[in-house]
Amino acid sequence: MLAVLLLGAFMPTLDFFIVNVAVPSISTDLAATSGETQLVVAAYAIVYACLLVLGGRLGDYWGAKKAYLIGTASFTAASAVCGFAPDVWWLICGRALQGAASVVLFPQVLTLIRTHYPPAERPRVMRVYGLALGSAMAVGQLLGGLLISLDWMGLSWRWSFLINLPVGLVTLLLAPRLLPPTSPLGTLRFDRTGVLLCAVGMVLLVLPLTVGRSVGWPWWTLVMLAGAAVALPGFWLWERRAEARGHDPLLPPSLLRVGVLRIGLPTVFAFYASLSSFLYVLAVLLQEGRGLTPGQAGLVSSPLALGFCGASMASSSLTARWGTRPLKAAMCVQIAGYAAQFPLLLAEPRDVNIPALTALLAVNGACTGTVMSPLLGLIVDGMKPAQAGAASGLLATTQQVGGAVGLSVIGIVFYGITRHTPPDPEQITTGYRYGLVYLVLVSGATLAGLSLLARTRDSHPSGQTLAGTAHRFRSQK
Repeated sequence: MLAVLLLGAFMPTLDFFIVNVAVPSISTDLAATSGETQLVVAAYAIVYACLLVLGGRLGDYWGAKKAYLIGTASFTAASAVCGFAPDVWWLICGRALQGAASVVLFPQVLTLIRTHYPPAERPRVMRVYGLALGSAMAVGQLLGGLLISLDWMGLSWRWSFLINLPVGLVTLLLAPRLLPPTSPLGTLRFDRTGVLLCAVGMVLLVLPLTVGRSVGWPWWTLVMLAGAAVALPGFWLWERRAEARGHDPLLPPSLLRVGVLRIGLPTVFAFYASLSSFLYVLAVLLQEGRGLTPGQAGLVSSPLALGFCGASMASSSLTARWGTRPLKAAMCVQIAGYAAQFPLLLAEPRDVNIPALTALLAVNGACTGTVMSPLLGLIVDGMKPAQAGAASGLLATTQQVGGAVGLSVIGIVFYGITRHTPPDPEQITTGYRYGLVYLVLVSGATLAGLSLLARTRDSHPSGQTLAGTAHRFRSQK
């Protein structure tokens, strides 16, 4: 059962990150602008972020197993649309369909883990879950580069999407037999207004941030941002009203009365904002700035995956002994690692010190692996079964909103606020330096969130555990 569940988490996460290394190839093959290729990456995250809370609730309405199967079938079909896209806008639409399918698939993984594994086994399962999730992020760069370089049948970057077809078909064959039966919560009523307000608000926020720079910030992008400032607070007020009247809101505001959840979600947001944006600008630096092939760029990124996997396996024992100290120490090292990349970029654009950069990527991967799995466990553990769907959707939404917004913001920082012409290698190196400043700041926000999170848990002990350990947090004061 666990292997099938992990495929449901691995595929959508891998597909968000594998496309980063394919961006230069897509740009060349489909004659796409930098804004269009950025939208290829972000369209998936935009739809995912807009509707993911709904995905958690669909598991409640249909039953988690049925939702998992529908999501897997839809994701596999959407991957075929992307793989055979004739132009960039067809590809963007296919990526949006992938995001919509992932909305249904991804939240059911955490829901099934929470409802079908007893508390004694859950820390082990969450360790494996965190490892699978992070490995998909880290391995995406390497796997994408190798698939593009092999260029089987001349399909190049298309293999980044077509690889999902056999995996999806195998999952559809195994899941009906291995996943336990689930029942829908028949008393729930569909929050149509909440879905509409959430989706509209997120589109109005993320879309102009993503494409505004490449089209010169026309008036409609500013109108959309202003609309987001109205729609998102309106969504929250509607949810409060629905819950107060005893209805079934899409996102129950009462969830945020839990102090750990209230502080943990912004921390997760900052963490994923830095992760997604770093992998994007790294791929552009290595291929368009340094002139590496996709395969070479993937190999340069491989120490990040190795560092992540090694640290993920050790994170449970570290947190069992030292509480949150390893997480905070890892973020401090991560910030130092970003800062250490500045001297590597002072020479000519094509003279970036690749061996030194590779070593720093291994450190980055180790720090990410140390933080990711325990951080997810902090949010998920201890939720009541009746809250599992909404809480899983909320956590996954925070991850994806963080990734989408982080990608949008670093695109503005990297390419410049107003420039929308193709950058040369020198401009790419300069943009990468600016991106490092952004990454240092966002990582600093993650570190601050971890400190507050530890303090909150210490002052309100509730028997909850870090993923990977049965011990409560030690005092970090």
